[in-house]
Amino acid sequence: MARKRRQSAAEDMIDIASKLPYWVSLSLALVSYLILHHYADRPFQLEKAPGSTVPANLTELMLHPLLSAMQYLIPMIFVFGAAISAFKAFRGRKLAQKYVATSIQNPRTGAAAKPTDDMSWQQFELLVGQAFRQQGYRVIDGGEEGADGGVDVHLKKDGLTFFVQCKHWKAKSVGVSVVRELYGVIAGAGVEGGFVVTSGNFTEEAEAFARDKRISLLDGKALDNMLLHAKMSLAEDALRASQHTATAAKVPPATTTPTVSCPNCSSSMVKRKARRGANTGQEFWGCSQFPKCRGIRSI
Repeated sequence: MARKRRQSAAEDMIDIASKLPYWVSLSLALVSYLILHHYADRPFQLEKAPGSTVPANLTELMLHPLLSAMQYLIPMIFVFGAAISAFKAFRGRKLAQKYVATSIQNPRTGAAAKPTDDMSWQQFELLVGQAFRQQGYRVIDGGEEGADGGVDVHLKKDGLTFFVQCKHWKAKSVGVSVVRELYGVIAGAGVEGGFVVTSGNFTEEAEAFARDKRISLLDGKALDNMLLHAKMSLAEDALRASQHTATAAKVPPATTTPTVSCPNCSSSMVKRKARRGANTGQEFWGCSQFPKCRGIRSI
């Protein structure tokens, strides 16, 4: 089913802004306001053309009220898009946390009762986007209207673009037609590759078709590994950090040997042991410059 088309230019702009990182949209909101406010706030005077009733600056006369409105409308659109972008990322994190918590509490959960079963297709797309975000990808687009139609998530990593097609629980076994469709899209767009992600599994024909293509097939188990591995890695890092802190707290501070100076030349002294004479076997401080200096101190 094709995605619904936006009804107005303002909705299209909000859609574009929501695909950008929220800080980019906020920056564009500030820049657009400063530029539009500069032109809207300039003094305006009506200029009469010689021998004509039409003002010489008619274009400026028509644009001035529009700029006055746009200086607030355009920044608001970018701010609204930034809010949508931030909200999608927040929902994706919450879904991933709930998914991981459910999987940990029910490690032997069967295919008939998986964490994704209670999710809508929009939530599933947000979950998939978060899974890739935790792998270091930048999610450009995800969680839009249109169940399983077209490219659901756009990814960026190391300057490369990837397309993702999501198939929710209704597709227990994804066939070759879905993989073939995505292959045509990525070939036509010239992107690096693509992913098909499902909460179920893939048919043998789909796996065979994707084997020599630039498409990776991620079934329910692979999605589990992506989310759980990222979560466990964070937990392990925190555990190692706490263990390191605890170990450092238990290790007593190293004792340092006091520095002893030679009474003759003020050089450092080292421990020596008398080999002959009345003090044979006893330790003493001897000058490190021996035999140039024969200064000694008793210990």
